[in-house]
Amino acid sequence: MARIPHPQVTQKAGGQALRRRAVLGLTLALPALAARGAAAQGGAAAGWAPDRPVRLIVPFAPGGSQDVLGRLFAQAVSQTVGQNIVVENRAGAGGILGAQEVARAVPDGHTLLLATAGQLTIAKAVGRQLSYDPIASFAPIAHLLDSPVALLAAPDLPVRDLRGLLDHCRNARSPLPYASTGVGTNTHLIMEDLKARERLNVEHVPYRGAATAFNDLMAGRIALMFVSVPSVLSFSGGQLRVMAVTSRERFPATPDVPTMIEGGVAGFEASIWTGLAAPAGTPAPIIERWRAEFVKALGSDLVKPRLEGLGSMPNGGGPAEFGALLREDLTRWTRVAAPLNITLD
Repeated sequence: MARIPHPQVTQKAGGQALRRRAVLGLTLALPALAARGAAAQGGAAAGWAPDRPVRLIVPFAPGGSQDVLGRLFAQAVSQTVGQNIVVENRAGAGGILGAQEVARAVPDGHTLLLATAGQLTIAKAVGRQLSYDPIASFAPIAHLLDSPVALLAAPDLPVRDLRGLLDHCRNARSPLPYASTGVGTNTHLIMEDLKARERLNVEHVPYRGAATAFNDLMAGRIALMFVSVPSVLSFSGGQLRVMAVTSRERFPATPDVPTMIEGGVAGFEASIWTGLAAPAGTPAPIIERWRAEFVKALGSDLVKPRLEGLGSMPNGGGPAEFGALLREDLTRWTRVAAPLNITLD
C-alpha cells in the first residue's frame, strides 16, 4: 500500500492525530474504491454489445440434442443482448468442421462455438488430424451443461446390479461384446476407461448410432453399452436395463438409477458436456459478457424447463473452470486412447 503524504507538523500530538485521521479516511474509502473497481470491471463487460447478428456454430446436424440446445440458448440470449443469435449447423468430421470455422473466425465476439468433447478434447486424444489446437485456438467462455451417460445391460444377463454386472464381465470365459456409437466416441472411450480400471473381459463392437445397438442389446447379441441419457429417455422400443449413470449424483429424470460411484466404482464420473467458446484472442470484456448472458439463460423460462428432458444438467462454470475441464479431459482421454491404436483419418 502506498504511503499517504501528510503535512509536516511541529508537535508530536498533532502529527499523530493527522496520521490517525489519514489512516481512518483511507480505511473508510477502501470499500468504496473496491466497489468502484468492481463496477468498472462489470461495466466493461456490460458496456460491450454485439453490433450485428451473432453466429452460434453448432457442429452437428439439425435435429439432435445439441442442435436443440443451441437453438434454445440462441433464442433466450437474443432477447437479452438486442441482437439475433443465428444458429449455423456445421456438421461433418465429428464436429471438426464447425470447430475449425470458429478457430479461424475474427475474435470480435460475433462468432461463438457450442462446443463438446467430440470436436475438442476427444478429437485430439484419438489422433484426429486437426487444423486447430483444442486448447490454444479457443477462448473458453462457459461450461454450460453436463449430460451423464447410462450403462445398459442385456436383459438376459444373470446380474441384478452394477456390482454383479462388473463381476460377470470380469469373470467371463470369453470376451463379452459391448456396443458404442462409434470408434473414438465418448461411449467407446468411457467403456475402455471402465474396462481398464475394473479389468473387464469385454470387446468393442462399434455401431453407427444408438438405435441399432439398442435392438442388438435387447436381443442379447451384445452384453452391455454406455449411451447418452437423452438416447435412453427417447427410447420407446422396450424396457432397457439401466444399471448406473456416470454423474456424481443421481440424475433427476432417472432417480431410481444409482451412480457408478454408488455401485462401487470409486470416483468414476463421465459427462457429455456442452460448453461455449470463442476464437482465441477474444477480449476479456467480450468473454465476460457472453459468459453472463449464457449462464443467465440457463435459468430462463425458455431453457430451464427443457433441460431434464434433454438429459442435461446445468453447470454454469466460467472461463477458468471450463479451461480446466478442457485440459483435464484431454489428459484423461489421451491416456485411455493411447493403447487402442485408433485410426480415423
